[in-house]
Amino acid sequence: MPLPGVDLGHVPAHPPTRTSTPTRWAWLLDGRAHGRPATVHAEGCPSATDRAHPLGTMQALDALARPGTTACSVWDAAEALLPILAHGQDDVPTPDD
Repeated sequence: MPLPGVDLGHVPAHPPTRTSTPTRWAWLLDGRAHGRPATVHAEGCPSATDRAHPLGTMQALDALARPGTTACSVWDAAEALLPILAHGQDDVPTPDD
């Protein structure tokens, strides 16, 4: 419903989306606190706390390989890192091969 005397023509109809890929990936590790498991976030993720510390990609993958560590799905951490971590998991030979 329009508001009398208010022009909403400049208000975007949809929230802005990120359209560019970062030039480099940067990650944050939010350590265990208050009974929560550690979480890997993409740098700049609004879900990361001020206690999170920066990681390189290999460090982030190493952290995710530890039991109980999760990848945040709010930004790109889960989407970018989990497929790398899982790559080749189905190709591991079994003793019967």
